[in-house]
Amino acid sequence: MCGIAAIFAYGKSAPAVDRAEVIRMREQMFARGPDGEGEWFSEDGRIGLGHRRLTIIDLSPAGEQPMWNADRSLAIIFNGEIYNYRELRSQLSADGYQFRSHCDTEVLLALYETGGEAMLNVLRGMYAFAIWDRNKEGLFLARDPFGIKPLYYSDNGHTFRVASQVKPLRDCGKIDLAPDPAGHVGYFLWGHVPDPYTLLRNIRSLPAGSSMWVDRNGPHSPRVFCNISRILADAEKSGAGIQKSEIVGQAFRPAEPINSSKRERLPYSSDLLRLALQETVRYHLVADVPVGVFLSSGLDSTTIAALAAEQRGDLRTVTLGFEEYKGTAEDEVPLAEQFARRCGAKHQTIWVSRADFEAERDHLFESMDRPSTDGVNTFFVSLAAKRANLKVALSGVGGDELFASYPGFQEIPRSVRWLKGFHWWRNIGRDIRIVTAPILRRFTSPKYAGVFEYGGSYSGAYLLRRGMFMPWELPDLLDPELVREGWAELQTLLRLDETLDGIKNPRLKVSALEMNWYMRNQLLRDSDWAGMGHSVEIRVPFVDVDLLCTIAPLLASKQPPSKREMAAAATPLITAEMLDRRKTGFQVPVRAWLLTDLPDHLPDSPSRSADRGLRGWAKHVYRRFPGSQLRLLGRKRSNIQPLKRALPSPTIVSSPKRILVFRIGQLGDTIVALPAMWLVRKNYPDAHIALLCDRHPGKRHVIASDLLRGSKIFNEYLSYPVSESGEFLRSRRMASLLANIRRKHFDTLVYLAPTNRTAEQVARDRRFFSLAGIRNFIGMHGFEPLEPKQKGEPMVSSSPESELLFRRLEASGLKAEPRDRSRMDLGLSEADEVVMRGWLSPLPSDKGRAWIAVGPGSKMPAKRWPLERFLHVIGELISEFDIWPVIFGGEEDRVIGAWLLDRWGSGYNAAGALGIRSSLAAMKHCELFIGNDTGTMHMAAAVGLPCVATFSSRERPGLWYPPGEGHRVFRSAIDCEGCGLVECIELGNECLKRISVEGVLSACRELLAETLGKKKLSVIS
Repeated sequence: MCGIAAIFAYGKSAPAVDRAEVIRMREQMFARGPDGEGEWFSEDGRIGLGHRRLTIIDLSPAGEQPMWNADRSLAIIFNGEIYNYRELRSQLSADGYQFRSHCDTEVLLALYETGGEAMLNVLRGMYAFAIWDRNKEGLFLARDPFGIKPLYYSDNGHTFRVASQVKPLRDCGKIDLAPDPAGHVGYFLWGHVPDPYTLLRNIRSLPAGSSMWVDRNGPHSPRVFCNISRILADAEKSGAGIQKSEIVGQAFRPAEPINSSKRERLPYSSDLLRLALQETVRYHLVADVPVGVFLSSGLDSTTIAALAAEQRGDLRTVTLGFEEYKGTAEDEVPLAEQFARRCGAKHQTIWVSRADFEAERDHLFESMDRPSTDGVNTFFVSLAAKRANLKVALSGVGGDELFASYPGFQEIPRSVRWLKGFHWWRNIGRDIRIVTAPILRRFTSPKYAGVFEYGGSYSGAYLLRRGMFMPWELPDLLDPELVREGWAELQTLLRLDETLDGIKNPRLKVSALEMNWYMRNQLLRDSDWAGMGHSVEIRVPFVDVDLLCTIAPLLASKQPPSKREMAAAATPLITAEMLDRRKTGFQVPVRAWLLTDLPDHLPDSPSRSADRGLRGWAKHVYRRFPGSQLRLLGRKRSNIQPLKRALPSPTIVSSPKRILVFRIGQLGDTIVALPAMWLVRKNYPDAHIALLCDRHPGKRHVIASDLLRGSKIFNEYLSYPVSESGEFLRSRRMASLLANIRRKHFDTLVYLAPTNRTAEQVARDRRFFSLAGIRNFIGMHGFEPLEPKQKGEPMVSSSPESELLFRRLEASGLKAEPRDRSRMDLGLSEADEVVMRGWLSPLPSDKGRAWIAVGPGSKMPAKRWPLERFLHVIGELISEFDIWPVIFGGEEDRVIGAWLLDRWGSGYNAAGALGIRSSLAAMKHCELFIGNDTGTMHMAAAVGLPCVATFSSRERPGLWYPPGEGHRVFRSAIDCEGCGLVECIELGNECLKRISVEGVLSACRELLAETLGKKKLSVIS
């Protein structure tokens, strides 16, 4: 077990790697590797690697890292263990590879050197590593299938950073620390932060079972090489043993594993189960230091201890005892000590008291890399292992998930059976929840209020079972806007449903949920930070992909083994008393230790709040982390004053010299402002004009400068980081932005903030820019009031945003001609066309067919017309007009684009493959755009394409319609229109579902017949 750190300055403009920064990052992880350290930096200053070592396999200096291959073309930093490295080493040696050490790290290097990414197909272990490939000038990252070992990264557009913990990245001083709504919401939803999120928007976790490649072009999207849910689904379908290579591909074949060589001749499933368990324990005992077992009186740890004792004569066991439990039913020490004697183990019991907890409290929070409501038990049992002089210990984590011993395995399927009718009538369940929640929370768990709303589906029932706070409670804890954005980003119910894809068996459904969510994000993560806090490596024999592949058919059978049957089959050492003892696991006096004597001055301190379970502890833990967003109770919002009373009269300057244009928002917001931007340039042709806009670090939003470079509107571009669209003047960023604007001596501000800006926001913005030294303001008057929605009446349509912006400039005295209102010139050049042609050159020929631009995606789920309808519409147009579909969008749309093209059998996927301006160049070759209300739609309109656009009813009709003439817009009136939702959970995008395939198809036919009839299209082939 180790700590790794790396910095890769891949961008041309990136500063050289700061050696001191790499070493600081490494030293913040001292506890992960107190036995040694290493670092390496390239001569050109583009890459730096750091490592802290906990010596477990090959204790000699030959195992030090960073480690190089023979010709020094590859360097690795590695955290974890490869349990089958000896077999892999033997095979590689037989093939002629020369090894210089006896450690698993060098085996990883050899596997990558001889097989590249395919190496991941044969690894058995827990791992997170980074390999620098000098020849390819790139960094290869990978993380084990269950995510036992952590790996975090951050990218700012030119420099990529990697570490085994969040804290080294957070504290390096080079990363924007904007909060991530998904991370904060996810924590209160689950009691931990679900991967890949953290509390910080610009730090992400590499997903379990994924790899990533980073080169001179920056990080590529993670690639999944192993999917736990698929293993379970395939076992259910086939009913036969699954080879790991069938799940993750095949490259190297290690020496014949026990489970595959014996499977066919084993007569009983109990024999297969016993053999598989023996094998996984044997592999997890591989080490050059003593390996112990965390021993309680539960079946998981006793089974592992018994199997370890059969294979290792010097077994050591450790039990954690609590002074508060002595002589009570919760005291596990007597049974654990008795069983250790039966196994012949060298046993130690370490007693811990309340005083120990108080003494270790700060150490616990220092070790807790990300907030978690659990892990205290693992922290103290790791302390016991350290006191017993153990570096490595086996844990029973994972047994409950495999052998269905949580109550949820019965309760969740039962809930779905009884309440599935409410799943299709969620409005009824929601109404029941709204009425009952305020009452139930006084007497019992608030979760009961959501039983009818959520209990009828596996995803909803699981959320009720495992959730810490329920979705409807979150706005009372965090800012409602942060909650809305975080919930939309998480898409929790959808992600839970995806976990169950292809699985029908109720028990396997719950297993999939528990393994992919609770075990992965809570238990395994807690095992890592809690063990590493004491420099103890925790191994988990039940959490092993080879074990899962072997026994998955048993778990999918009509009579799957229970926890009791598993233990009985594994070893005769476990007595009937232990087999029949109720499940306890490692217990900690949580209520007595955690929820008392905490600061009472906090309004919802656990010691004085009525929070049930660990809710009070969850809040206390959260406050210990920087950037806490917990709301203050009783906070009141200031009233918004009318706009006319908030602002002074406009000041018009005849000849400003230095102009700052302020426009916020994303791609579509920038495009619709083009006519107004051009009007500023037309009126002040000799002025120095700069654009100030917001940007979203860590997200794939288009920056205005990327779109507008080459348009010749602006001389300069300024931006400031935000965590949500429309946000401005967060306190930590305000001072630096203010100073930057003052240094540039702007005399005039052109205010192109969106029409929905409130009077309070406009007045605040004016005060800010006045502080920056600006005295002349254009565009702050002429805001046209938007008619509020009347109950029972459809929303009043609005003029397009582009027109409203234009009118504000006219109100400030800028002169315009009719043609200025439609000027969308982006200054596309031959260079943009050349990039597009380069992308096109290796693709199959379109054979002269007319291109149709398709935009099926959106970052907002509430804007997505059903994908199956795009499939049908374009399929019909291919049959009737022989068109060639081209998918446009961001990297996030690439997967759905590939799915559509696979079914259509023709077309190109430009989503994520082309930059913004080369995408515009490609769109100019299209005849029509079909898609959702997105920036992609506005791009199509900007280059003159007629658009067939599907609009949700989340916003006012007309406001964001594509600028220009000849478009066909589809939008349905619905009672909830104007909701502004990012994700429509309750109604499931009902407004979009009301838009018929027939209507959209008819509009496409009409426009295509018109455009194709006018000219014969010439398309690049």
